[in-house]
Formats: sequence, C-alpha cells, structure tokens
Amino acid sequence: SLHSFCLPSFSLDPRLGNVDNFAEQNKQRAQELRSVCELNKAACCLKLNDYAEAKAACDIVLKEQKDNVKALFRQAQANFGLEDFVASCTGLANLLSVDPENREAKALLRRAQSRQQEEDKKAQGVFSKMC
Repeated sequence: SLHSFCLPSFSLDPRLGNVDNFAEQNKQRAQELRSVCELNKAACCLKLNDYAEAKAACDIVLKEQKDNVKALFRQAQANFGLEDFVASCTGLANLLSVDPENREAKALLRRAQSRQQEEDKKAQGVFSKMC
C-alpha cells in the first residue's frame, strides 16, 4: 500500500532520536532536523488518514517546542480525524494564543466546535432515553 511505501522513508536515523548524543554545537541542528522529519511524517500521515501516527509525530515535536504552530495545527487536524473534538479545540486554542490571526486554525476550530456540539446533542439524547 501507499502507506507502507511512504512512511518508512520518514523513519528517523536512530542517531536523531536522542540529540544528547551529539556534540554541543550540533545538538540544535539535530533537533531542528528531527522536528522537520516528524512534521513531514505528520503531513504524510494526515493525507493517508493515519491520524494516530500523525498525532504521535506531532507529540514528539511538541515535547521540545510547545509553541510550534505547524505541530499544533497538524495535531489538531489529527485529533479532529480521530473525532476527539475536545482535544482538537484545546490544541487550536493553544495555537491561536501563539498565532491569533491563523485563518486555517480559526476555520478548523469552528468545525471542531460544531462537531463537538453535535456529539453533545447525540449523547444528551442517549442519556435522556435511559431515564
């Protein structure tokens, strides 16, 4: 499948996994390369609807760079795809606190809020039938 063909090319060199192994002058560049690789992996996973893997890639970047706009947005997209609308909204709120004019984030936030409201209505209907 396309998924199994594409993703191995984004497997990181194990040496990039732990930037502490690098000489001090190379640590920052190694971290930047790792982030770029993980963000590219997340973008590919989103296109392939592999939302869990996309989220995991973004989580790696956000551990080191909590305000990385691309990672926050792709993580929110992954959460939306996983139908975790609360997490998607939370991530988008964090993103908008860093980049308040981000149009894509605002649009996705509206969609996630709408979908969460739909889920809340469904749940309310189910619970009302139980009583």
